[in-house]
Amino acid sequence: MSSEPIIRTENLTHLYSEGLSSEVAAIHNINIEIMQGEILAIIGHTGSGKSTLIQHFNGLLKPSTGRVFVDGKDIWESKQATRESRFKVGLCFQYPEYQLFEESVYKDIAFGPKNMGLDENETGIRVRRAAAFVGVDDDMLERSPFDLSGGEKRRVAIAGVMAMEPKVLVLDEPTSGLDPRGRDMVLDLIGNYRRQTGNTVILVSHSMEDVARLATKVLVMNDSQIAMCGSVEQVYSQGTLLYEMGLNVPQITRIFMGLRSHGIDVNDGVFTVEQGRNEIARLLKSRGVQK
Repeated sequence: MSSEPIIRTENLTHLYSEGLSSEVAAIHNINIEIMQGEILAIIGHTGSGKSTLIQHFNGLLKPSTGRVFVDGKDIWESKQATRESRFKVGLCFQYPEYQLFEESVYKDIAFGPKNMGLDENETGIRVRRAAAFVGVDDDMLERSPFDLSGGEKRRVAIAGVMAMEPKVLVLDEPTSGLDPRGRDMVLDLIGNYRRQTGNTVILVSHSMEDVARLATKVLVMNDSQIAMCGSVEQVYSQGTLLYEMGLNVPQITRIFMGLRSHGIDVNDGVFTVEQGRNEIARLLKSRGVQK
């Protein structure tokens, strides 16, 4: 893992309605470093600046003031640098399946690589590699994307970004609107993608459970600024502060905090169901109870 940040922002501010009486700072004075290989989760209440922030990482939005660096290069230093950033940082919007438009799944996944100027052979290789990664088989590649289920459409849309092979994959609410099975499949493919590629993943989510399951670092946005940044344990241990910002710790965490407050000797730093299961097993074993 490189010691240099893959993405860095310097005093990043973005104003909407700039110069008007309705001017408002969507993000203000953001200074962050995102390292190669991290899974960074960005959380915060609606309107806190999460989506505005991630749209600066590949130049979809231009800073009002401040700078954004990708791979050490200011992405606004030239048109070429801006273009390069859009291939290095792949952004998958919330409900990406609504952006599917081609007549076949293959063509939809191929759209990004073709825009990169890749030839048909390299495009085909990338399409099939990305499709296999998200569990889309060859038969599905020939189908219309509009004939797929919601979960299948979501995976196809994510594959379309993966096919560009970005150094950073940015996902805005990737499990939003999915049923539990679809949600688990998307979370598993994100985790597998990170393990197999070593690439950076940035995840915007309202689900504190999803964040606890995947993230190596958590950034909390509040009122257009960074309120906290650290490991899951460091951030989730600040339950009172999170609650004041309109957030909450996962339900499983609240259960174990309640058990702890009632004198039961459990670890209250439990953030996922799996951790909870392991903690209960440890407690039972310590009391001589056999499974």
